Amino acid sequence: MGGNAGIRGYLIQTIICVLDALDSDNQWTKVTLEPLDESEKVDIKWTYPDKVKVCQVKSSQNIIRLNDAKKWSNDLITKSPNIEEYELIVVGHPEEKLLKSDSIGDVKISKVQSLDTDNLIDIASTKIDAYYEKHGRSKMSFKVREILVKTLTMHFGTNSITGKEVTRYDFDKQLLDWISAIERQIETNPFAVLASPAPNESKTFNFRIAKKILDLIGWTNFNEDVSLKIYNDKTEEDDEFKVDFFGDFESKLKSDTDDAILVTSIHDLIYPSSSKKEIQNYIYSSEKIFDDLQTQKKIPIKRNSSTEYHNILFWLTTENSEVNQDFIHHAKDNYKKDWLNEEMYYYLVDNNKAIFLISSIVTAKNYRDDLTVKFLYPITEANQSPGQIGKRGTKLPAQYINSSILPIIKESSNKISILIFCSDSFSEDTLKKLIWLTIRLTSGLGNEYILYFPDYNEMENKNIVAEAIRSFDDEILEEKIQVKKYDRIDTEALDGVLSTSNSLAKNETFDELQTQTQLKSKHLNEAFINILPYGDIIKPFLKTDAITANDMKIFLGKKGIFVKSADRSKLIGLMSVLLFSPKELEDFKTLIDVKDRPVNTTNEIFQIKQNESLESIFKRIRPNFDNVTENLNTKLLDTPIFKPNPSNPNEYILDIRTERKDPTSQVSVNTLWGRIEIICTKENDTLVVNRINTVSREDKVIAKRVMKSVESEFKQADFIKDDTIKIMFKSFTNNIARVNFLLSFTNITSTIFKDPEIKSIKFKFDDVEDIPEAFKDKKDKDLITYFSGRNLSGINEISDEDFKKVLLLEEIYITYKYDHYNLKNGFYSVKYNFSDALKNRLEKDGVFKSEPNLYMSSQVKKLANIDLFKRELSKEIERIKLEKLRQFNIIE
Repeated sequence: MGGNAGIRGYLIQTIICVLDALDSDNQWTKVTLEPLDESEKVDIKWTYPDKVKVCQVKSSQNIIRLNDAKKWSNDLITKSPNIEEYELIVVGHPEEKLLKSDSIGDVKISKVQSLDTDNLIDIASTKIDAYYEKHGRSKMSFKVREILVKTLTMHFGTNSITGKEVTRYDFDKQLLDWISAIERQIETNPFAVLASPAPNESKTFNFRIAKKILDLIGWTNFNEDVSLKIYNDKTEEDDEFKVDFFGDFESKLKSDTDDAILVTSIHDLIYPSSSKKEIQNYIYSSEKIFDDLQTQKKIPIKRNSSTEYHNILFWLTTENSEVNQDFIHHAKDNYKKDWLNEEMYYYLVDNNKAIFLISSIVTAKNYRDDLTVKFLYPITEANQSPGQIGKRGTKLPAQYINSSILPIIKESSNKISILIFCSDSFSEDTLKKLIWLTIRLTSGLGNEYILYFPDYNEMENKNIVAEAIRSFDDEILEEKIQVKKYDRIDTEALDGVLSTSNSLAKNETFDELQTQTQLKSKHLNEAFINILPYGDIIKPFLKTDAITANDMKIFLGKKGIFVKSADRSKLIGLMSVLLFSPKELEDFKTLIDVKDRPVNTTNEIFQIKQNESLESIFKRIRPNFDNVTENLNTKLLDTPIFKPNPSNPNEYILDIRTERKDPTSQVSVNTLWGRIEIICTKENDTLVVNRINTVSREDKVIAKRVMKSVESEFKQADFIKDDTIKIMFKSFTNNIARVNFLLSFTNITSTIFKDPEIKSIKFKFDDVEDIPEAFKDKKDKDLITYFSGRNLSGINEISDEDFKKVLLLEEIYITYKYDHYNLKNGFYSVKYNFSDALKNRLEKDGVFKSEPNLYMSSQVKKLANIDLFKRELSKEIERIKLEKLRQFNIIE
């Protein structure tokens, strides 16, 4: 299926014409596809020794009328005069009068071909095979032919050969080179291997690969090619609607519930730049089937009291460079709310999700390969069974079809192996969370636990693994856990799977309570918050006011799960049965509108004594961070290490998370988490240190202690001068200079930010200066005054020099518009202030800092990496701050 069927049909038909000409017409010397020197009516131009022939290919899904053909013929002659021969190829549904016409005037009407793409592919593949053999090449394998035709079609549509005149010899050589290159690529493509057809196979590639995946996940005995025909009075023919598979089984994650599942598949050579039409067609077609199933009373399923409906789309490509591509990010916005069914959950499985799913199962099959692959069904409030800990079975839960976490069990009567697959990159943080999840899911059910990552390296990472396991302080755990790299699917691995019988062994049953070891849930380190909440654990967080129903829909959409409803209870019900990877949960946290004070950035600037790279200096120094949390009710969750910024060799970053217990909060949420970030940037002979931390006193103290230790090491290594440049309220010689400095942030040069607007200012009158008459009534009062509102930059007094002279301006709050990525006119606010200097009783002084705040619009929330987006905007503000410090001669 696909919205570009007409375009594909036209291109395939073009290939058929060219192949026919190569085979039967030995007279032409040159050919041009879509010639640039002819009118837009000409699709193919043939050059002979004594004549020129132009050809136009017309296709339509509607009935093609004789009158239309006459018009096209007339236009072809009119737009391309003085040509010896004209030809019109009509592709589609011609009316009877047109079928009887061999020519219209001087224009030959070709033999009409079907618009059906599959039929055209079959014709073209047969012709390519004959052409290939005729040139002394071996006959193509069955698995190559179908994909080869599609790939060749793409070459004809996009390659530089289009629009250029090519000789017969060069065209022949180019065609052979293309076919050979395509064949080599297909032979190594994992999807092509997985969906290799049998001789005389009639099923399409997309159907075959979807069927193979369903077999791997235990979804057997589904109905195939479920279709419905509805008469279309416009084309006077039946429109056919179909899904590739329909089936049902008892829900694995919810009690007394059945899962009814519709599966559709799309295969493309490469992912299209726009997916809107294809997604609309898929949803519309599957909706027709859904309605028909209801009419036939095949749904709802009567086995249990309720039925949930899952609509799955496999959209895969066979371009090797796209094997791991995340297409969900590009397609998610095209699941329009108006198109969706209120009762349905929609899932999109792209290359990236499919590769993870297949790779995990292939790896699991190859481990203890005499045992059946079983999927672990986590026990939650939705499917509780007394006395049962590890529910498992041979069917993958429908909700896990595009999961980034996959728990699998391989078990025999004397050994239970728990295999946990994670698509995130390996890191210490990810590993700890996965260990927590493993313990929580199994409560000691297994004899061994193997955690799989796509990029784990035993040589480089084994010490990190040892430290992570030791952090749980559990000897039994240390003996049971292993970390490995899972096998990314390749042709060799898949050949092994395909040669293995897919028959599923019956489920063995054990008394879990008897087979449990001493590893109980009590071994969970309650003070250790590196968790992957799921089920009943995640529900309290989802029910808070900080998370909106729209936030949950946006987050699910990034995973490739779509729902029409904004019903909060339905969304929580879905999310509480899913498993989330660490990366996904980090992304989810960025969506939450936490009612907390914003982070702030404080700058310290040092003059560099010697021109040494940061890489060199950080290798030389040994700062001591052992006591940075002393006397604080806070602990560090990460090892404090400065690491190089991969995109900037002149920048080193320390990024650590903190945990603090708050005894005044509810027991369920009495742990508060913070984050401290320190960025050291070398710019010529200046070292700029940005301390970015939350406003908690503890995090501020830790950041200050860390930087004090680093500063001491820098000085001992003779890297920086003794004096530190810190921008303070008192750093300015007079009030006018300070006001001008803060106001300068409304006059910026930036490729990202524009249209600054003052939202508020905070000031006090300097009682040692003469106060303007209009404000003398406030002179003797110890008041701090706020002006707030729209367009305060227009206040005349602020720009008046006499007014500036008496003004102790402590803070200015500015909102900018930004254009970044593909987002236009977003809002970003920054509060520039001197840390409540006016409230300092001893003397009016405070350090200069900035507090940025990104307005979390729905478009921002849909970004693939919100944290990176925030960093880039924040980095631009830091650049502007340095520019202003130089402008006012605070730094050189």
